[in-house]
Amino acid sequence: MKWSVCTTGMKDRSLDDILQLVRGWRRSGVPVDGLEIWVGHLEPYAARGPSALEELASQLADEGLAVPVISGYTYFSRSPRDRDADVRDIRRYAEMASALGGSAIRTFFGHLASRQASPELWDESLAALVEARVIARGMGADLLVETHYQTFADSLASLRSLLDSVPGRDLGLIFDAANFNPDHLDPLDVLREVYPTVRHVHCKNYHWNHQAWYQSVPVSAFDPSGDVDNDRVLRELAARGYRGFVSLEYFGGRGFPALLQSLEEARWRSA
Repeated sequence: MKWSVCTTGMKDRSLDDILQLVRGWRRSGVPVDGLEIWVGHLEPYAARGPSALEELASQLADEGLAVPVISGYTYFSRSPRDRDADVRDIRRYAEMASALGGSAIRTFFGHLASRQASPELWDESLAALVEARVIARGMGADLLVETHYQTFADSLASLRSLLDSVPGRDLGLIFDAANFNPDHLDPLDVLREVYPTVRHVHCKNYHWNHQAWYQSVPVSAFDPSGDVDNDRVLRELAARGYRGFVSLEYFGGRGFPALLQSLEEARWRSA
């Protein structure tokens, strides 16, 4: 396994600023092997044309930084117009992914909890997801669904339905253990069943406030007082032979100290 950092949590910084941070972390011995880049950080390059993204890809390669995933915010469920916009966005993101050397694309599936999705909404959203996936794959990029609360990919039952419904039954997942905590689910119960589909992993930790979710307090990914036992999750992944990226994912100013602490503690763990 290899460590990466999600830039989605640093939307207030430019990609150049983030790269400066990463260089400093690596000089201090922190094992950062890749960046999972938010599409907003790539938009300025894309606006200048494919050559700018290709130059960025070359720069990252020279520094030994992979881009396993680029992360957008698509759901395929909000409305027919929004679904069409999401499919168009995936085409645009696939162009970015291609220029970066074939990175995968992160998507969500659904904008509300799976238990709230009518059969009609599920089917319509699934059709749009499948269409977008065909487009992305045709352009050399895979489309990965993130496991996340308040989406259609929020439980083992919903994930089973999703994975069984996609043609080829080969949909890839981004597994995020912390995202099962709001619904009081054991992430290892899910991981053990869906592991063959896991292509990428997110890693974060909180003291979760179940009454007021957005008042939850971020802590180091490896803080034993946190609600997520990421050491246990990493051991399970290692035992199953996972060799992909584990992306540390924290958001905003409140999450930045937890990210820094996680990076420091990652020195002593072989992700």
